[in-house]
Amino acid sequence: MQNTTEFVNNSGFVNEGVPVKAFLSMTPCFFFLYVNLVMLFTLRSKDIFCETPRYILFTHLLFTDSLQLSASIVTYLFAVARLYLVSYACVLIYLLFRMINVISPLYLALMSMERYVAICFPLRHTQIADKRRTTVAAVGVWMLGLLKWTAELSANVTFVVHYSTRHMMCSQYIVLEMEVSVSMNRAFLGITFTLVSLAITYTYVAILVTAKSSSSSSSNSKASVGKAHKTILLHMVQLGLTLVSTLFSEVRKSLVISQMNPVLFFQVQYVLFVGVVIFPKCLSPLIYGLRDKTFSVFFKHNFFFCIKRKAQPSVAII
Repeated sequence: MQNTTEFVNNSGFVNEGVPVKAFLSMTPCFFFLYVNLVMLFTLRSKDIFCETPRYILFTHLLFTDSLQLSASIVTYLFAVARLYLVSYACVLIYLLFRMINVISPLYLALMSMERYVAICFPLRHTQIADKRRTTVAAVGVWMLGLLKWTAELSANVTFVVHYSTRHMMCSQYIVLEMEVSVSMNRAFLGITFTLVSLAITYTYVAILVTAKSSSSSSSNSKASVGKAHKTILLHMVQLGLTLVSTLFSEVRKSLVISQMNPVLFFQVQYVLFVGVVIFPKCLSPLIYGLRDKTFSVFFKHNFFFCIKRKAQPSVAII
């Protein structure tokens, strides 16, 4: 453990090219963070989005992705600046980051189930997925994430007490973390991703069956089923990106423990950070938002500082 800690301390030097790498990675981060904030503002500025279940869930998903993107920016800048924090501050930040990692796939499952109800039970959709129940489900996801955060924080009490006065780079926590907390996180992630994968797969198959059985339905019905089918498929892709992003910490921990050459370690870490953490969180909400013609009209209007003509919805909400 001592050798590993010394490796982390000694390998944190500012190597050549860091300013360029920081610029190349942070510029798209801040741009997409602005995009996410505009999307959140758009979702909260119109009653049509505040009252519709799928937009309510999309708002929560976008908010969690924005939090994770912000946390990624902060932790990256901390690492580049070699900022040392009190140990318990690193624990709180790291566990909060992991809590958000779990929340995102749960919202994907809820969004898939909402589309499943809308297509397979259209007459009962307004009763099953009304605003109140959708809000309760969304809050329930946050409560579940908070429960996980509290449980892991309790498991790290020994760490906090032992290193209470120590200042460290937060990257060291992934090596010094209590084993019970690691096991707890892996178990929770395994259960979460398994259940979410089953839920999304079930809704995908159910909507696919509905699409085949609606061959004699109206063209509007076919279009709605086809759009929902593609939406669930997109949720599968988002779940895969979320899983890859979640595994970044495990891969990074393995690289630290392996005592890789410091220069090579930071090169690999940079590529992984940009490829599996930043861009998936940037692109997936943007793609989902622009696919919705009703939302994209208002979003583009707000994105360009409202200088375009007044936006009007052109597609009915289903």
